Amino acid sequence: MKHQQIKNIAIGAALFSALGGMGCGGGGNDSGPLSSIDSLIILQRPKRNDTGDIFQYTSYVAGARLVQLQPPTADGKLTAICCDKAGPEYAKIDISSYDISFDAKSIVFSGKLDENQTYGLFLLQLSDGSVTQIATDPMRDFVSPVFLPGDRVMFTSNAVVEAGAPQHRDEYERGTTIQLGRVNTDGTDLELGPRNLSHRTAPSLASDGRVVFTQWDHLGPTNEGNLMFVNQDMQELREGFGKEGTGASNSTLKAREISPGRFIAIGTARNRTLNAGALIDIRLGDVENNDGVVSAPNNQSEAHATFRNLTPDVPLSNDPSADTIGRYYDAYPLDANDKPNLLVSWADGPVESGELASAGLSANFGVYLYDSVNQQRHPILDDPDMWDVFAQPLRTRTAPVMVSSAQDPNLNGSTLIGSLNVYDSTLHTFQPNTVFGVRVMEGFSSEEGFPEMFGTTMFEGHANLGVATVAADGSWAAKIPPNIPVHLQAVDVFGMSLFNEPVWFSGRPGESRMCGGCHEDRARTTTITPGQIDAFALGATDLKSTVARADRKLVTLDPTKPSNVVGVAWDGSVQQIFDNHCISCHDGTANAGNPSYMIVDTTGATAPITWTFNLKKDALTGPITVAAGGAAFSASYFSMAGPDMEALEKGKLMIVTPDGKPFQPYMNPEDAHGSVAIQKLNPPQLFPAPAATRAFPGMAVHLTDKGQADMTAQEYYTLILAADMGVNFYSRENNPHDSTY
Repeated sequence: MKHQQIKNIAIGAALFSALGGMGCGGGGNDSGPLSSIDSLIILQRPKRNDTGDIFQYTSYVAGARLVQLQPPTADGKLTAICCDKAGPEYAKIDISSYDISFDAKSIVFSGKLDENQTYGLFLLQLSDGSVTQIATDPMRDFVSPVFLPGDRVMFTSNAVVEAGAPQHRDEYERGTTIQLGRVNTDGTDLELGPRNLSHRTAPSLASDGRVVFTQWDHLGPTNEGNLMFVNQDMQELREGFGKEGTGASNSTLKAREISPGRFIAIGTARNRTLNAGALIDIRLGDVENNDGVVSAPNNQSEAHATFRNLTPDVPLSNDPSADTIGRYYDAYPLDANDKPNLLVSWADGPVESGELASAGLSANFGVYLYDSVNQQRHPILDDPDMWDVFAQPLRTRTAPVMVSSAQDPNLNGSTLIGSLNVYDSTLHTFQPNTVFGVRVMEGFSSEEGFPEMFGTTMFEGHANLGVATVAADGSWAAKIPPNIPVHLQAVDVFGMSLFNEPVWFSGRPGESRMCGGCHEDRARTTTITPGQIDAFALGATDLKSTVARADRKLVTLDPTKPSNVVGVAWDGSVQQIFDNHCISCHDGTANAGNPSYMIVDTTGATAPITWTFNLKKDALTGPITVAAGGAAFSASYFSMAGPDMEALEKGKLMIVTPDGKPFQPYMNPEDAHGSVAIQKLNPPQLFPAPAATRAFPGMAVHLTDKGQADMTAQEYYTLILAADMGVNFYSRENNPHDSTY
């Protein structure tokens, strides 16, 4: 085993002297941050360059090991503790992460024995080096394990909680998503938590018994990794840090508690950063530390959170880092000082996957003691062939309380969602009596056999579960299927979104997810007084809570019942509306009713393309398909949704309008109210029943103004949902691969 302690003798001597002065060896002052620590456990993984996206977990290179460094100094003795004594089947193991038990007698880790296997969970006994595998599904990956009280382990896995369903695939790398789960250390009682549409990763246990982890929040333009809290039973999911532009960077990951309400984490971009970035000291309000700050736990919330960047020179984006600056892979707090001492993994140079790949290099992470007061690193272990990561002291720690949540047997396995007053919101001001109900939409992705894109707007798949009516006091409640990702929209009597909650959330069977309002003040406690909430008196609206996944789609058309619309198949139900009412005028012939614009190659390599408004079902052909991201969409879809802006950027294309004004699509994702097409059509009232009142008073009703027959209530609602559910081309109703879900 190679143990490169210090590369340069002269520099190494000076740094070792500094370490000794901090109590890290050498017989110097023993009052330093490592003086009371007998040894460190460190994970060594062979170097690699294929973990650019922070949420992917399948990178495999044989030859990982867990080592013990005793004492925890640059000249300490390095001993392999796993898996040299475990048998020949462990010779090619890769270990992705680990955790030390509360009594410091065992280690749980995620390992892959061979490139043809999956990552499983293993228990290492430190007394004799023996390793046993925790029984899990051998066809699924189980990663990021952490010990929970009561001889349990929490993990993330691509196993699927919903029977008969495929696991979701993320909307960028198309990786099978990982979700939370837990299992007893003897392999019994394995439970899978409810699903997010994208990944959940890197759980860590806090002293209050909750688990903090990173959630990939992706919904249209939202595309970031934020910290979330959840109880040990994977209920009571709560926002932690980073949402709504409050974070230090696009993504925050690998959070570890410094003290109650205070965490050290990595701040970075979502991709190309090898899971590495800056060191972020996060405080969820007023917290207690060694400098005497008064603790105020009731003030701790994402709304009151602040952060300090302990490494201000490190890029928070995915830009390559400079020499001597590098990036940090993980951090373990050694104290709760105002500027804490940390065990860190750090790599020098341009730690960015693209830059490294072009140079034929891999990042080299080593373990250091980081003095955040002076922003100095003191080397502890750096093997040039390995990533030396996740260093932590081998010592006992106090197990937090076992935190669990209430289950309501009256829900019969469904999930209850709702709020006390929908008008209570920190993100939107509703006019009184404007919210008719709350629309609940299920999310899904290309795991169900769809093409890689649902549309040019980059929104995931949507299915309308229905609208729960808001009661007179502003409250509402609904029963929905458990374990599925949903997001909400407050809607008016015209069925159009007044405000879109820009996140997915989910709940377990029997879980109640009642909140204060429509994104109310997260720092305020929500109190429910039995018998005083109208929604409870009226009863929760049942929104397909017991309907099987394969049946959650439009089955029967009823022109008088717009609520029947579940999914919006563009080439089916939407195109039929255009065929019935629109294509006699909007047929792609350039005139005042069919405006045109040009798509121009900014490099001059190809001739400009002219596109004319066209609501026919003609397939896109020729160069225009580049602007549609190469997907097989129709002329009507391209006319309404517009080009794929990401494809335009990659192809060095730009849109030039005749009047020089910015390009405006006719349908805005999640914004039927602001969509030109919907405004022109001027829908009638749809809820609680169709009525003659129009959504935009004083504006003409386009069809009747042109002497055409008006649309049915269901046709209007279909077009409204087409906009409010992301302006997608595909839904379950027109899945071209006819998946069985």
